[in-house]
Amino acid sequence: MFWLITAIATFGAAGVSLFATLNRMGGNVERAYRNAPELPAAAFAEGAYGRITGIASSSAKLPLVPGLGIPCLAYELIVHAHDGERDASMGWRIVHGEVVSVELDVTVGDTVVRVNAREVYLVTAPSHDANRDLRPNGAVRGHSSRVRYIPAGATIHVVGTLTREVDDDPSAPRDYRSMATRYRLIGKRGQAIALAVAEPVAS
Repeated sequence: MFWLITAIATFGAAGVSLFATLNRMGGNVERAYRNAPELPAAAFAEGAYGRITGIASSSAKLPLVPGLGIPCLAYELIVHAHDGERDASMGWRIVHGEVVSVELDVTVGDTVVRVNAREVYLVTAPSHDANRDLRPNGAVRGHSSRVRYIPAGATIHVVGTLTREVDDDPSAPRDYRSMATRYRLIGKRGQAIALAVAEPVAS
């Protein structure tokens, strides 16, 4: 749920009402993911809405998953710290949240669709937990971390709305009659893009 990191950073991590609101928002995105129609490449068009399935990749330099050291397309790191004066079940609080990503290229047949990973809500994805702060030079005691990530080369399902944009790739096919364009997947009516990792690729 990469987009939730932004909300937490904006409004703060304290308060039950904030998390209740975020959970409702996340529930709406997951419901939209489950109910979205399949969108095959043959049906791609400006404004088309649905779930596309393809192979995720990027030509950019890939970040490494904290704690695992393997390349990925995006990761979401949440770090909790424990307040020793509070009950063990209630004493954890978020002290850090970050998203590191590259832009995704989702290949569906012969078509490539661009996706901004920072606008994605992760429905399902591989995760890694650690009983320490996974930030560089992070604390060993009194912290826990969870990182979720999108593996390079994984098959993914992504729900959103297609739009066309000018393709600034000089090798993109074009002629004198038209400007080269490509598809981009965006959120529907301001809603986050829903993404599920279907088939992580072993490194």
